[in-house]
Amino acid sequence: MKRFVETRLAAGMAALLLAACTAPAPHYYGKPPSSAPAEIAPAEAPAAAEAGKGDPQQRFQAALKLMKDRQLQQAKDAFASLAQDFPQYSGPLNDLGVLQAQGRQRDQAIASFAKAIAANGNNAFAYGWLGILYRENGNYAQAEQAYRKAIELKPEDAAAHLNLAILYEVYLKQPDPALAQYREYQRIAGQGNLMVGVWIKQLESKLPARVASAAPSSGAMP
Repeated sequence: MKRFVETRLAAGMAALLLAACTAPAPHYYGKPPSSAPAEIAPAEAPAAAEAGKGDPQQRFQAALKLMKDRQLQQAKDAFASLAQDFPQYSGPLNDLGVLQAQGRQRDQAIASFAKAIAANGNNAFAYGWLGILYRENGNYAQAEQAYRKAIELKPEDAAAHLNLAILYEVYLKQPDPALAQYREYQRIAGQGNLMVGVWIKQLESKLPARVASAAPSSGAMP
């Protein structure tokens, strides 16, 4: 059972990180150190640097370089400072949250992603990460809400569908919605993930027996 759970969670995390690498709206998405980091989008960037705070884009690029060079604590400090000086931007908070989550600083990461959402209510990636962090904390109802919000904001986010499917199957023991989410993931991502295909078949094979056991009897008295 433990290996079963770990396998599904690893697949979900891999899909989430892949989604971060391919995101079309960079200011929504915080990236892990191993992938191309987020940017402050032109729509978010100010016309000029604020007095005493420097140019946020230059500071952001410096923080990204620290992250790329694996100077993770310095990168976290830089993103935290940037977020404090420019709280209206979600990008630095996303990157800070990812680094905190990867460093097992779960509560701090939750706080960072919550601030990112406050700065940008359409931050689908932050909701996706909150789903993971809530699930790790055992807050499955909050995790479900966060994943569903991520999907509402970005319906074609394959990672969010996969993570929600895993939550339904492994933690909430709800095979029907799990199967629906696995199928939606496969529709978006294609059928290249053979493991998800196996999970779908496993759930499908259980459905007839479960339905039969729940059906009324033929009328014979017990």
